[in-house]
Amino acid sequence: MKQKPQKRNTQQLQIVYQAVCQSGSHPSADEVYRYARHLLPRISLGTVYHNLQRLVEEGKIGIFLIGGRTARYDPTITDHAHFVCQHCGQIEDVFLAQPLLAINLSTLVRNGYTIFDHSLVIDGLCPPCVSERTPSCEAYS
Repeated sequence: MKQKPQKRNTQQLQIVYQAVCQSGSHPSADEVYRYARHLLPRISLGTVYHNLQRLVEEGKIGIFLIGGRTARYDPTITDHAHFVCQHCGQIEDVFLAQPLLAINLSTLVRNGYTIFDHSLVIDGLCPPCVSERTPSCEAYS
């Protein structure tokens, strides 16, 4: 039986992983690329994308989509959801009492769908943006 060759742990891979983990948020590929270029000026955007995908496939980071299009990378790989502020764009991890895996997807499976993964993204306004948009009573005096 033939074994798969061991993938190399390159400096580029380490920098990309560091960028996701130290971002303090949920960076996009472009944000990871900007971080990596400070440390490795010759790194290409393609290399960043390749290494992000490898880290996702290896289960070292998570990935989720905002608005069905923009991929964000997540250093937290435990089961959780995300809250996205529609005004300022802030993304927060949300740890629910009921695990996301407890969502009943049996109807889809019964209808022939194959499910590989799922995520929950909650859209709304964060507290600072809510108070920014709520006029104070004094304004009407």
